[in-house]
Amino acid sequence: ECILISVSLTSSFMLVNKLCGLPHIENGKIAQYYYNFRSYYFPMRKEKKLSYSCMVGYTTETGTQDGRITCTAEGWSPVPQCYSELASLISSWLPSSIHEKLQYKCNPGYHTPSGGTEDTVQCQLEGWSSHPSCTKKFGMILFVNSYFTAQRELQLNETLLYKCDEGYHTAGGNTTEAAVCLTHGWSHTPYCTNCTSPPVIKNGVLLGPLLTSYKNGSSVEYGCQHYHFLDGPSTVYCEQGNWSEKPTCLEPCTLNVTDMNRNNIELKWRQEELIFLHGDLIEFECKQGYNFLYTTIPSPGRTQCNHGRLTYPKCIMQGKTILLLLPF
Repeated sequence: ECILISVSLTSSFMLVNKLCGLPHIENGKIAQYYYNFRSYYFPMRKEKKLSYSCMVGYTTETGTQDGRITCTAEGWSPVPQCYSELASLISSWLPSSIHEKLQYKCNPGYHTPSGGTEDTVQCQLEGWSSHPSCTKKFGMILFVNSYFTAQRELQLNETLLYKCDEGYHTAGGNTTEAAVCLTHGWSHTPYCTNCTSPPVIKNGVLLGPLLTSYKNGSSVEYGCQHYHFLDGPSTVYCEQGNWSEKPTCLEPCTLNVTDMNRNNIELKWRQEELIFLHGDLIEFECKQGYNFLYTTIPSPGRTQCNHGRLTYPKCIMQGKTILLLLPF
């Protein structure tokens, strides 16, 4: 008697609110910070890109561990899906008697024991003529900007030694590294790149894509925490091993009620929050019974938030005289 275990895996995609919401990827996920700060990142606007990774034992439609999707008017494209590394059935039925045959097909990036993408097995008295299986194609793959110091075709659990060309390095920042051939793929992808992780900016947020290494010409986007002002380019590029000019996040100004009372001033325009962005103009007025100390300058009650700092105007009691002693 033959027993065939068929695993059917599907992926669904869910749009949340507007274009484009947080994608639901069965057997896959996006970077954790997108889940932690969901309301900040989503919904994403059109043309924004997002990277996702499949869980161990699953791959994208092209047979890779990672995929990339783009926000379009119809939603995320292509729909993010993670497929099992098992084969799919071509036959519409399962054999139930001796000598009947079953035809199956391997997912992209995998092959049958004979090296093809499809195969047929027969139900025999002692079981299947051969066990239906699909294995990943590891051999004879060329990697950009690197060369091998060992054989190019590996068996399961064997190790590949490779070295990067001059000016490039591995994801771990080394010139040489080793990768192990595992059942679900490489322990880490043998690849040579010329940019490590993008720089961290104070009070900033890396919007993505968040990877362990970056190719020449690739880019990442930055944003700032709430109330912080982005100064500089929001997009940073990997250029010949270095990242282009990074932006800064300028701090806001938070009004201090104690300082305002000490200077006998209050906000001219009433508002609930006492936080102003870098570059904002803030207008004060004197409390009742007080006048500005310096009345000869235009708009004596106006000041500007500058890198988280501001100068409070000062008001004195009406009729009070300030004597200034000047040297002869």
